[in-house]
Amino acid sequence: MPKNAPIEIFYKLIVGTIVIIGFGIYLSVISHKPKSGFNKITGIITHVDSTFGRINKRDHRYIYITNSNEVFDLFIGKRTMDFSPEFEQIDKLKRGDEITVYYADKTPLQNTQYYNVIKTVQFIDKDGEPYFIRGNKNKYGSYFFVSSGLFAIVMHLLAKRLGKFE
Repeated sequence: MPKNAPIEIFYKLIVGTIVIIGFGIYLSVISHKPKSGFNKITGIITHVDSTFGRINKRDHRYIYITNSNEVFDLFIGKRTMDFSPEFEQIDKLKRGDEITVYYADKTPLQNTQYYNVIKTVQFIDKDGEPYFIRGNKNKYGSYFFVSSGLFAIVMHLLAKRLGKFE
């Protein structure tokens, strides 16, 4: 192993943990953003069901509306310990209802995996009344990633101080 390899590994580890912390901060920003801060689209429901094509996941609802080329994928987890939404009554919506969907931009990972599916729905309103309000998964995710990243940085710095990267 070249003499400078351990220090290069150390710097790569630090950069990796900074990326983890950055993702946690992104989740924190999303979790505290008001409804007005999200993308908004209004349209008539043409599809609302627990399946969409070959997609059939537990506790998901798929909504397709006019004015959108993408399907909205909502997780409505009903089981204990699920990251369920704060409020939802999606099953009361039906074809022909006009709704307004508020959603966040796709993450770079979602852009490569889910071409025509938006998984970042935050709110859905019908006639000014809420039918879906996001849950706390982003807030808890932000706590997890930021604290894990900070812990990892402390451990890397401690290992460096003990001479493990020399």
